[in-house]
Amino acid sequence: MSKSLAYWLSRIDSIHHNEIDLGLERLSQVVEKMSLYPSCPVITVGGTNGKGSTCAMLESIYSRAGYRVGLFTSPHLIRFNERIRVDDKEVSDDMIVSSFEEVDLAREGVSLTYFEYAFVAALNIFLQQRVDLVILEVGLGGRLDAANVLDPICAIVTNVGLDHLEYLGDTREKIGFEKAAIFRGGEAYSICGDEDPPESLFSAVSNIGGVLQLISRDFGFVRESTGWTFWSTNGLRMNLAFPLMQGEHQLINASLAIEAATLLKRQLPIDASSIREGLLVAERMGRFQVLPSRPLVVLDVAHNVDSVTSLVDELNRAAFKGKTRVVFAVMADKQFEEMLDLLVSVADKLFVCGLEATRSAHPDDVIKKISTNVNIGKMSSCKSVGYAIDKLLEISDPNDRIIVCGSFFTVSAALRHPYVVNLVHNKI
Repeated sequence: MSKSLAYWLSRIDSIHHNEIDLGLERLSQVVEKMSLYPSCPVITVGGTNGKGSTCAMLESIYSRAGYRVGLFTSPHLIRFNERIRVDDKEVSDDMIVSSFEEVDLAREGVSLTYFEYAFVAALNIFLQQRVDLVILEVGLGGRLDAANVLDPICAIVTNVGLDHLEYLGDTREKIGFEKAAIFRGGEAYSICGDEDPPESLFSAVSNIGGVLQLISRDFGFVRESTGWTFWSTNGLRMNLAFPLMQGEHQLINASLAIEAATLLKRQLPIDASSIREGLLVAERMGRFQVLPSRPLVVLDVAHNVDSVTSLVDELNRAAFKGKTRVVFAVMADKQFEEMLDLLVSVADKLFVCGLEATRSAHPDDVIKKISTNVNIGKMSSCKSVGYAIDKLLEISDPNDRIIVCGSFFTVSAALRHPYVVNLVHNKI
Protein backbone atom coordinates (compact mmCIF):
# COMPACT_ATOMS: atom_id res chain seq x y z
CA MET A 1 0.00 0.00 0.00
CA SER A 2 1.38 3.42 -0.98
CA LYS A 3 2.23 5.95 1.68
CA SER A 4 0.43 9.30 1.75
CA LEU A 5 1.71 12.49 0.16
CA ALA A 6 2.18 13.94 3.66
CA TYR A 7 4.45 11.00 4.51
CA TRP A 8 6.56 11.53 1.40
CA LEU A 9 6.89 15.27 1.91
CA SER A 10 8.14 14.66 5.44
CA ARG A 11 10.53 12.00 4.13
CA ILE A 12 12.08 14.05 1.33
CA ASP A 13 12.48 16.97 3.75
CA SER A 14 14.72 14.82 5.95
CA ILE A 15 16.82 12.94 3.38
CA HIS A 16 19.44 15.62 2.67
CA HIS A 17 21.54 17.39 5.29
CA ASN A 18 21.00 20.90 3.84
CA GLU A 19 17.82 22.65 2.73
CA ILE A 20 19.80 24.28 -0.12
CA ASP A 21 22.77 22.49 -1.69
CA LEU A 22 23.48 24.02 -5.09
CA GLY A 23 25.11 21.80 -7.71
CA LEU A 24 24.09 19.47 -10.51
CA GLU A 25 26.25 16.39 -9.95
CA ARG A 26 23.93 14.45 -7.62
CA LEU A 27 20.82 15.46 -9.52
CA SER A 28 22.32 14.59 -12.91
CA GLN A 29 23.04 11.04 -11.74
CA VAL A 30 19.36 10.43 -10.99
CA VAL A 31 18.06 12.22 -14.09
CA GLU A 32 20.47 10.21 -16.24
CA LYS A 33 19.53 6.90 -14.64
CA MET A 34 15.81 7.56 -15.11
CA SER A 35 16.31 8.96 -18.64
CA LEU A 36 14.35 12.07 -17.80
CA TYR A 37 15.38 14.19 -20.78
CA PRO A 38 12.21 15.42 -22.53
CA SER A 39 11.99 15.10 -26.30
CA CYS A 40 9.59 18.07 -26.37
CA PRO A 41 10.68 21.75 -26.15
CA VAL A 42 11.72 23.13 -22.74
CA ILE A 43 11.38 26.75 -21.60
CA THR A 44 13.39 27.78 -18.52
CA VAL A 45 12.47 30.94 -16.59
CA GLY A 46 14.91 32.52 -14.16
CA GLY A 47 15.36 35.96 -12.61
CA THR A 48 14.96 37.70 -9.28
CA ASN A 49 11.25 38.52 -9.49
CA GLY A 50 8.35 37.70 -11.79
CA LYS A 51 9.32 34.11 -12.58
CA GLY A 52 6.12 32.56 -11.31
CA SER A 53 3.89 35.06 -13.09
CA THR A 54 5.77 34.66 -16.38
CA CYS A 55 5.51 30.87 -16.11
CA ALA A 56 1.78 31.13 -15.40
CA MET A 57 1.25 33.29 -18.49
CA LEU A 58 3.26 30.93 -20.71
CA GLU A 59 1.34 27.94 -19.36
CA SER A 60 -1.98 29.67 -20.00
CA ILE A 61 -1.08 30.79 -23.53
CA TYR A 62 0.06 27.35 -24.65
CA SER A 63 -2.83 25.58 -22.91
CA ARG A 64 -5.28 27.82 -24.79
CA ALA A 65 -3.47 26.86 -28.00
CA GLY A 66 -4.25 23.19 -27.32
CA TYR A 67 -0.86 21.99 -26.07
CA ARG A 68 -0.32 19.69 -23.10
CA VAL A 69 1.89 21.77 -20.83
CA GLY A 70 3.95 20.50 -17.91
CA LEU A 71 4.91 23.25 -15.43
CA PHE A 72 7.28 22.96 -12.49
CA THR A 73 7.32 25.95 -10.16
CA SER A 74 8.09 26.81 -6.54
CA PRO A 75 7.48 27.45 -3.75
CA HIS A 76 3.89 26.53 -3.03
CA LEU A 77 1.53 28.60 -0.90
CA ILE A 78 -1.08 26.08 0.28
CA ARG A 79 -0.53 22.64 -1.33
CA PHE A 80 2.62 20.97 -2.60
CA ASN A 81 0.62 20.05 -5.72
CA GLU A 82 0.86 23.70 -6.85
CA ARG A 83 4.47 22.94 -7.85
CA ILE A 84 3.61 20.33 -10.50
CA ARG A 85 0.96 21.10 -13.10
CA VAL A 86 -0.18 19.32 -16.25
CA ASP A 87 -2.93 20.53 -18.57
CA ASP A 88 -3.26 23.83 -16.68
CA LYS A 89 -4.11 22.17 -13.36
CA GLU A 90 -2.34 20.71 -10.35
CA VAL A 91 -1.60 16.99 -10.54
CA SER A 92 -3.13 14.59 -8.00
CA ASP A 93 -1.65 13.32 -4.75
CA ASP A 94 -1.60 9.78 -6.17
CA MET A 95 0.39 10.85 -9.21
CA ILE A 96 2.98 12.63 -7.06
CA VAL A 97 3.26 9.75 -4.58
CA SER A 98 3.78 7.26 -7.42
CA SER A 99 6.51 9.44 -8.89
CA PHE A 100 8.20 9.88 -5.50
CA GLU A 101 8.28 6.09 -5.12
CA GLU A 102 9.95 5.70 -8.52
CA VAL A 103 12.52 8.39 -7.78
CA ASP A 104 13.31 6.86 -4.40
CA LEU A 105 13.93 3.48 -6.02
CA ALA A 106 16.07 4.92 -8.82
CA ARG A 107 18.29 7.23 -6.77
CA GLU A 108 20.00 4.28 -5.02
CA GLY A 109 21.26 6.26 -2.06
CA VAL A 110 22.03 9.49 -3.91
CA SER A 111 21.02 12.28 -1.53
CA LEU A 112 18.64 14.88 -2.99
CA THR A 113 17.32 18.06 -1.43
CA TYR A 114 13.57 18.60 -1.05
CA PHE A 115 13.61 20.87 -4.12
CA GLU A 116 15.66 18.43 -6.22
CA TYR A 117 13.44 15.51 -5.24
CA ALA A 118 10.37 17.51 -6.30
CA PHE A 119 12.05 18.52 -9.55
CA VAL A 120 12.93 14.94 -10.54
CA ALA A 121 9.45 13.74 -9.61
CA ALA A 122 7.96 16.49 -11.79
CA LEU A 123 10.12 15.53 -14.80
CA ASN A 124 9.09 11.93 -14.35
CA ILE A 125 5.41 12.92 -14.38
CA PHE A 126 5.85 15.12 -17.45
CA LEU A 127 7.40 12.28 -19.45
CA GLN A 128 4.73 9.81 -18.33
CA GLN A 129 1.99 12.28 -19.28
CA ARG A 130 3.59 12.88 -22.70
CA VAL A 131 3.41 16.66 -22.48
CA ASP A 132 4.08 18.81 -25.54
CA LEU A 133 6.01 21.48 -23.64
CA VAL A 134 7.90 21.65 -20.34
CA ILE A 135 8.15 24.98 -18.49
CA LEU A 136 10.63 25.14 -15.60
CA GLU A 137 10.88 27.91 -13.02
CA VAL A 138 14.42 28.26 -11.69
CA GLY A 139 14.48 27.89 -7.92
CA LEU A 140 17.64 29.78 -7.01
CA GLY A 141 20.16 31.49 -9.28
CA GLY A 142 20.53 29.44 -12.43
CA ARG A 143 24.00 28.02 -12.98
CA LEU A 144 23.72 25.43 -10.20
CA ASP A 145 19.94 25.18 -9.99
CA ALA A 146 18.16 21.91 -10.77
CA ALA A 147 16.43 23.39 -13.83
CA ASN A 148 19.82 23.87 -15.49
CA VAL A 149 20.25 20.11 -15.89
CA LEU A 150 18.15 20.40 -19.06
CA ASP A 151 18.86 22.33 -22.25
CA PRO A 152 15.99 24.73 -23.02
CA ILE A 153 15.03 25.88 -26.51
CA CYS A 154 14.19 29.20 -24.85
CA ALA A 155 15.50 30.72 -21.61
CA ILE A 156 14.13 33.84 -19.95
CA VAL A 157 15.78 35.97 -17.26
CA THR A 158 13.04 38.26 -15.97
CA ASN A 159 15.36 40.68 -14.16
CA VAL A 160 18.51 40.83 -12.05
CA GLY A 161 18.19 42.20 -8.52
CA LEU A 162 19.93 41.81 -5.18
CA ASP A 163 18.57 38.72 -3.44
CA HIS A 164 20.00 35.48 -1.99
CA LEU A 165 23.32 37.30 -1.65
CA GLU A 166 24.91 34.52 0.42
CA TYR A 167 24.48 32.08 -2.47
CA LEU A 168 24.69 34.23 -5.61
CA GLY A 169 27.04 37.06 -4.70
CA ASP A 170 26.60 40.60 -3.43
CA THR A 171 26.59 42.53 -6.73
CA ARG A 172 24.33 42.52 -9.78
CA GLU A 173 27.33 41.50 -11.90
CA LYS A 174 27.88 38.36 -9.83
CA ILE A 175 24.17 37.54 -9.70
CA GLY A 176 23.80 38.19 -13.43
CA PHE A 177 26.57 35.67 -14.12
CA GLU A 178 24.70 33.01 -12.13
CA LYS A 179 21.34 33.69 -13.75
CA ALA A 180 22.68 33.95 -17.33
CA ALA A 181 23.95 30.36 -17.12
CA ILE A 182 20.48 29.10 -18.12
CA PHE A 183 20.99 30.56 -21.62
CA ARG A 184 22.07 28.22 -24.41
CA GLY A 185 23.76 28.84 -27.74
CA GLY A 186 22.95 27.45 -31.15
CA GLU A 187 19.29 27.75 -32.12
CA ALA A 188 18.11 28.43 -28.55
CA TYR A 189 16.56 31.80 -27.70
CA SER A 190 17.70 34.09 -24.89
CA ILE A 191 15.29 36.71 -23.53
CA CYS A 192 15.72 39.29 -20.76
CA GLY A 193 13.12 41.55 -19.12
CA ASP A 194 15.62 43.83 -17.38
CA GLU A 195 16.03 47.16 -19.19
CA ASP A 196 19.53 47.59 -17.78
CA PRO A 197 21.00 44.13 -17.17
CA PRO A 198 24.53 43.75 -15.80
CA GLU A 199 27.38 43.36 -18.27
CA SER A 200 27.91 39.79 -17.07
CA LEU A 201 24.62 38.80 -18.67
CA PHE A 202 25.61 40.23 -22.07
CA SER A 203 29.01 38.54 -21.79
CA ALA A 204 27.46 35.17 -21.00
CA VAL A 205 25.25 35.28 -24.10
CA SER A 206 28.14 36.45 -26.27
CA ASN A 207 30.39 33.65 -24.98
CA ILE A 208 27.94 30.95 -26.12
CA GLY A 209 27.33 32.59 -29.48
CA GLY A 210 23.77 33.53 -28.61
CA VAL A 211 21.66 36.60 -29.40
CA LEU A 212 19.94 38.36 -26.50
CA GLN A 213 16.39 39.64 -26.97
CA LEU A 214 16.19 42.60 -24.59
CA ILE A 215 13.08 44.42 -23.41
CA SER A 216 12.72 48.05 -24.52
CA ARG A 217 15.26 47.40 -27.27
CA ASP A 218 14.00 44.34 -29.17
CA PHE A 219 10.47 44.14 -27.77
CA GLY A 220 8.34 45.93 -25.23
CA PHE A 221 5.00 47.47 -24.41
CA VAL A 222 3.11 50.74 -24.30
CA ARG A 223 0.46 51.22 -21.62
CA GLU A 224 -2.69 52.98 -22.72
CA SER A 225 -5.82 54.08 -20.87
CA THR A 226 -7.96 51.07 -21.71
CA GLY A 227 -5.33 48.47 -22.60
CA TRP A 228 -1.77 48.04 -23.77
CA THR A 229 0.22 47.37 -26.92
CA PHE A 230 2.97 44.80 -27.31
CA TRP A 231 5.60 45.55 -29.97
CA SER A 232 8.70 43.83 -31.28
CA THR A 233 11.39 44.62 -33.85
CA ASN A 234 10.13 41.79 -36.06
CA GLY A 235 7.14 43.98 -36.88
CA LEU A 236 4.59 42.42 -34.53
CA ARG A 237 2.14 44.74 -32.79
CA MET A 238 -0.72 43.49 -30.65
CA ASN A 239 -3.40 45.61 -29.00
CA LEU A 240 -4.36 43.79 -25.83
CA ALA A 241 -6.61 43.99 -22.79
CA PHE A 242 -4.81 44.17 -19.45
CA PRO A 243 -3.79 40.78 -18.00
CA LEU A 244 -5.85 39.29 -15.20
CA MET A 245 -2.85 39.57 -12.86
CA GLN A 246 -2.69 43.18 -11.76
CA GLY A 247 0.27 45.55 -11.66
CA GLU A 248 2.51 47.44 -14.05
CA HIS A 249 5.21 44.79 -13.62
CA GLN A 250 2.80 42.19 -15.02
CA LEU A 251 2.98 43.98 -18.39
CA ILE A 252 6.71 43.21 -18.39
CA ASN A 253 6.01 39.56 -17.56
CA ALA A 254 3.31 39.39 -20.23
CA SER A 255 5.70 40.91 -22.78
CA LEU A 256 8.28 38.24 -21.95
CA ALA A 257 5.70 35.51 -22.46
CA ILE A 258 4.55 36.95 -25.80
CA GLU A 259 8.11 37.39 -27.03
CA ALA A 260 8.92 33.77 -26.16
CA ALA A 261 5.75 32.47 -27.80
CA THR A 262 6.47 34.53 -30.91
CA LEU A 263 10.04 33.30 -31.24
CA LEU A 264 8.93 29.69 -30.77
CA LYS A 265 6.20 29.74 -33.43
CA ARG A 266 8.16 27.34 -35.63
CA GLN A 267 8.46 24.72 -32.88
CA LEU A 268 5.11 25.46 -31.20
CA PRO A 269 2.68 27.20 -33.58
CA ILE A 270 0.06 29.40 -31.91
CA ASP A 271 -2.37 32.09 -33.00
CA ALA A 272 -3.04 35.56 -31.62
CA SER A 273 -6.26 34.50 -29.89
CA SER A 274 -4.32 32.04 -27.69
CA ILE A 275 -2.13 34.89 -26.50
CA ARG A 276 -5.06 37.21 -25.87
CA GLU A 277 -7.14 34.59 -24.04
CA GLY A 278 -4.17 33.16 -22.17
CA LEU A 279 -3.24 36.48 -20.58
CA LEU A 280 -6.86 37.19 -19.62
CA VAL A 281 -7.15 34.02 -17.53
CA ALA A 282 -3.59 33.43 -16.24
CA GLU A 283 -3.41 33.86 -12.49
CA ARG A 284 -1.44 32.82 -9.44
CA MET A 285 -2.17 33.36 -5.77
CA GLY A 286 -0.24 36.06 -3.96
CA ARG A 287 0.73 38.19 -6.96
CA PHE A 288 -0.88 41.51 -6.00
CA GLN A 289 -3.96 39.40 -5.33
CA VAL A 290 -6.88 41.72 -4.52
CA LEU A 291 -9.59 39.88 -2.58
CA PRO A 292 -13.29 40.81 -2.85
CA SER A 293 -13.68 42.36 0.58
CA ARG A 294 -14.26 45.50 2.58
CA PRO A 295 -11.82 46.42 3.96
CA LEU A 296 -9.81 45.59 0.86
CA VAL A 297 -7.28 42.77 1.35
CA VAL A 298 -4.22 42.53 -0.92
CA LEU A 299 -1.82 39.56 -0.80
CA ASP A 300 1.61 39.94 -2.37
CA VAL A 301 4.64 37.63 -2.06
CA ALA A 302 7.04 40.60 -2.45
CA HIS A 303 10.09 39.43 -0.50
CA ASN A 304 13.02 41.59 -1.60
CA VAL A 305 13.73 45.26 -2.23
CA ASP A 306 12.85 45.23 -5.94
CA SER A 307 9.54 43.42 -5.50
CA VAL A 308 8.54 45.61 -2.56
CA THR A 309 9.35 48.65 -4.71
CA SER A 310 6.93 47.35 -7.35
CA LEU A 311 4.30 46.72 -4.68
CA VAL A 312 4.63 50.25 -3.28
CA ASP A 313 4.48 51.74 -6.77
CA GLU A 314 1.27 49.84 -7.41
CA LEU A 315 -0.25 50.97 -4.11
CA ASN A 316 0.62 54.58 -4.93
CA ARG A 317 -0.84 54.24 -8.41
CA ALA A 318 -4.25 53.29 -7.04
CA ALA A 319 -6.10 56.34 -5.69
CA PHE A 320 -7.08 55.50 -2.12
CA LYS A 321 -8.64 57.60 0.65
CA GLY A 322 -8.88 55.12 3.51
CA LYS A 323 -6.19 53.87 5.89
CA THR A 324 -3.51 51.51 4.62
CA ARG A 325 -2.27 48.94 7.12
CA VAL A 326 0.50 46.45 6.32
CA VAL A 327 1.08 42.97 7.71
CA PHE A 328 4.78 42.20 7.19
CA ALA A 329 6.87 39.13 8.02
CA VAL A 330 10.24 38.38 6.50
CA MET A 331 13.15 35.96 6.37
CA ALA A 332 16.17 36.93 8.48
CA ASP A 333 18.55 36.93 5.49
CA LYS A 334 16.60 39.59 3.57
CA GLN A 335 17.29 43.34 3.35
CA PHE A 336 14.28 44.08 5.52
CA GLU A 337 15.48 47.53 6.60
CA GLU A 338 15.19 48.82 3.01
CA MET A 339 11.91 46.97 2.53
CA LEU A 340 10.41 48.64 5.61
CA ASP A 341 11.67 52.05 4.51
CA LEU A 342 9.59 51.60 1.36
CA LEU A 343 6.49 50.18 3.04
CA VAL A 344 6.32 52.82 5.75
CA SER A 345 5.90 55.45 3.03
CA VAL A 346 2.45 54.03 2.16
CA ALA A 347 1.41 52.54 5.52
CA ASP A 348 -0.56 54.26 8.25
CA LYS A 349 0.30 51.31 10.48
CA LEU A 350 2.72 48.42 9.98
CA PHE A 351 2.44 45.15 11.90
CA VAL A 352 5.75 43.21 11.92
CA CYS A 353 4.95 39.55 12.52
CA GLY A 354 6.64 36.29 13.35
CA LEU A 355 6.54 33.16 11.19
CA GLU A 356 6.90 29.45 11.90
CA ALA A 357 9.65 29.08 9.27
CA THR A 358 13.10 28.43 10.74
CA ARG A 359 14.72 31.18 8.63
CA SER A 360 12.22 33.87 9.61
CA ALA A 361 13.25 37.04 11.41
CA HIS A 362 11.88 37.71 14.88
CA PRO A 363 9.61 40.76 14.77
CA ASP A 364 11.36 42.46 17.71
CA ASP A 365 14.73 42.03 16.00
CA VAL A 366 13.36 43.51 12.79
CA ILE A 367 12.03 46.60 14.55
CA LYS A 368 15.31 47.09 16.46
CA LYS A 369 17.36 47.08 13.26
CA ILE A 370 15.31 49.47 11.17
CA SER A 371 16.83 52.77 10.09
CA THR A 372 16.44 55.88 12.21
CA ASN A 373 14.37 57.71 9.58
CA VAL A 374 11.50 55.22 9.95
CA ASN A 375 8.67 56.35 12.22
CA ILE A 376 8.70 53.77 15.03
CA GLY A 377 5.25 54.93 16.09
CA LYS A 378 3.84 53.41 12.93
CA MET A 379 5.12 49.94 13.87
CA SER A 380 3.89 47.19 16.14
CA SER A 381 5.33 43.77 16.87
CA CYS A 382 2.90 40.89 16.39
CA LYS A 383 3.32 37.22 17.25
CA SER A 384 1.74 35.90 14.05
CA VAL A 385 0.21 36.87 10.73
CA GLY A 386 -3.13 35.42 11.80
CA TYR A 387 -3.16 37.50 14.99
CA ALA A 388 -2.36 40.66 12.99
CA ILE A 389 -5.22 39.98 10.55
CA ASP A 390 -7.63 39.45 13.46
CA LYS A 391 -6.55 42.78 14.96
CA LEU A 392 -6.85 44.66 11.68
CA LEU A 393 -10.31 43.29 10.95
CA GLU A 394 -11.39 44.74 14.32
CA ILE A 395 -10.03 48.24 13.76
CA SER A 396 -10.40 48.73 9.99
CA ASP A 397 -13.26 50.55 8.33
CA PRO A 398 -14.83 49.26 5.10
CA ASN A 399 -12.89 51.87 3.08
CA ASP A 400 -9.49 50.84 4.47
CA ARG A 401 -7.09 48.32 2.97
CA ILE A 402 -4.92 45.58 4.48
CA ILE A 403 -1.70 44.63 2.67
CA VAL A 404 0.01 41.31 3.46
CA CYS A 405 3.59 40.91 2.19
CA GLY A 406 7.25 40.12 2.95
CA SER A 407 7.57 36.44 2.08
CA PHE A 408 5.85 33.47 0.47
CA PHE A 409 5.49 32.18 4.04
CA THR A 410 3.68 35.40 5.01
CA VAL A 411 1.09 35.05 2.26
CA SER A 412 0.81 31.33 2.94
CA ALA A 413 -0.03 32.07 6.60
CA ALA A 414 -2.64 34.63 5.49
CA LEU A 415 -4.21 32.12 3.10
CA ARG A 416 -4.82 29.79 6.06
CA HIS A 417 -6.75 32.46 8.01
CA PRO A 418 -10.49 31.58 8.05
CA TYR A 419 -11.55 35.04 6.84
CA VAL A 420 -9.14 34.89 3.90
CA VAL A 421 -10.12 31.29 3.11
CA ASN A 422 -13.71 32.46 2.74
CA LEU A 423 -12.65 35.38 0.56
CA VAL A 424 -10.60 33.19 -1.75
CA HIS A 425 -13.60 30.93 -2.22
CA ASN A 426 -15.88 33.95 -2.79
CA LYS A 427 -18.03 33.17 0.21
CA ILE A 428 -18.08 36.77 1.45
